[in-house]
Amino acid sequence: MSVVVNLQLKVKQGQIPPLLETFKEILPATRAYEGCRWVKIATNLEQENVLEAVSQWDSKGHYEAYFKWRTDTGLIAALMESLDEPPVIRFLDVEQEL
Repeated sequence: MSVVVNLQLKVKQGQIPPLLETFKEILPATRAYEGCRWVKIATNLEQENVLEAVSQWDSKGHYEAYFKWRTDTGLIAALMESLDEPPVIRFLDVEQEL
């Protein structure tokens, strides 16, 4: 069973462009991380200061290991400086095609 992860980021005024550049730099390593099937960054059309990182992982455990790695390397703390509030993470179970 795979899991879709939605990471919602409420970004400080003026920080979207530099944050998108950061994502361009870090996403190749994310895509190469064990268990990551894909990851995309989306702009919320209704809230211009919100970015959504949407990804699919082999399991919740794979994502949690990845997030721990990013925390341990200091990336999460660095990203927090660009945010108005802590990120919201949602885990979604992927149903078989209905």
